[in-house]
Amino acid sequence: MGRSRRRHRQVISDGNGNGDGNGHADVHAQGDGALTLAPVPETFAPQYRPVPDGRPAVLAPVLALDGLDPWTEIAGPALALEDPCAADSIAAGCCDPAQLELRPEAGADLEVVQAQDVAVIAARAARADGSAAAEPADPVEIERTAPEAAAAQAAPAESAGAAPSQPEMAAPEAVQVPVPPPPPPPSPPDPVEVLYADAKAATQSGQSATAKTLYRQLLALAPTHVRARNNLALLLDAEGSHEAALSELDRALETEPEDSTLLVNRGALLGAMGRFAAAERDLKKVLRVEPDHAEALFNLGVVMSRKGLWGEAAPHLKRAIELEPDRPAAYYHLGEALNHVDDLAGALKAYQRAAELQPENPRALYGLGVVYDRLARPDDAAQMYRRARQVGRR
Repeated sequence: MGRSRRRHRQVISDGNGNGDGNGHADVHAQGDGALTLAPVPETFAPQYRPVPDGRPAVLAPVLALDGLDPWTEIAGPALALEDPCAADSIAAGCCDPAQLELRPEAGADLEVVQAQDVAVIAARAARADGSAAAEPADPVEIERTAPEAAAAQAAPAESAGAAPSQPEMAAPEAVQVPVPPPPPPPSPPDPVEVLYADAKAATQSGQSATAKTLYRQLLALAPTHVRARNNLALLLDAEGSHEAALSELDRALETEPEDSTLLVNRGALLGAMGRFAAAERDLKKVLRVEPDHAEALFNLGVVMSRKGLWGEAAPHLKRAIELEPDRPAAYYHLGEALNHVDDLAGALKAYQRAAELQPENPRALYGLGVVYDRLARPDDAAQMYRRARQVGRR
């Protein structure tokens, strides 16, 4: 700024309208007292606008530079400081910007600064080592005298004593939430039920020999397993072992003597074996308890038909059809019973329905042929006989 001040000189009027004698500008007073500048005709002299009324003029001439091109001077180096640095100013103590520390060059108390640095370094070392000792006081606190330190310690005690004592609040008791016991471990599967499921699966897949073996293994573990004995009896009856099947049903009924399924199965087996009285006894026992037991009604109608009691068989078979209208065997046996009691129209309907539900039943087709013969329809009868022979050969 000193160099700039030297380069720009302010023109001060001497009261006569003349400049400072350097020939830069003249000041003229107008009638209203305002001053205007008369620019010196130079190359870089600006043209000024008239000063508005009521606003003083500002003396800001642009002076010519001594022997320098103005643009060269503008592009020159930055302005330097005119005044030298004071003796007690702060200067950089090192050249590394990351470790820049400011220290007084002269006239400072170096001993105080060193003491503060030592205290700060010691505090940092204590924190880094994880020491349990109390952190040293701030470096400023080190300069306190003993009386000042004692007074500083006594001040908090006095303030604490002045405050009224408050009763201590009792800590709330912890509420213990009961932890539910862990769930019991899953029990291992029952081997009996596993064998039963495997035996049923083998039966459904047509492996009757495997199923019988599994049922026997199950009954060795659980002799009173009624379902296993019943299913084993059905497998034995299907292969023609009627006596063995009857034995299994007898043992099952020893465990469950009133079980309707066991009684119906044994009554049907006894009727197939020609033991009609015993079969009729078991089936009627079920019907006394369950009059609408469709399976018992059907098997009792079959037993009566085999006994030749066609008139007694027809009502049981009709009731069984009412309860289960899609049973082809019931229609066939009803057709047989009605044919024998000379109800040809009823027999014809029963045989036709049986053939519709089971087209591959040769006995139903043959029964139709018999009824057509009795109705004097030989052509229809011959056709039914022919179809029965064709189905029977398959």
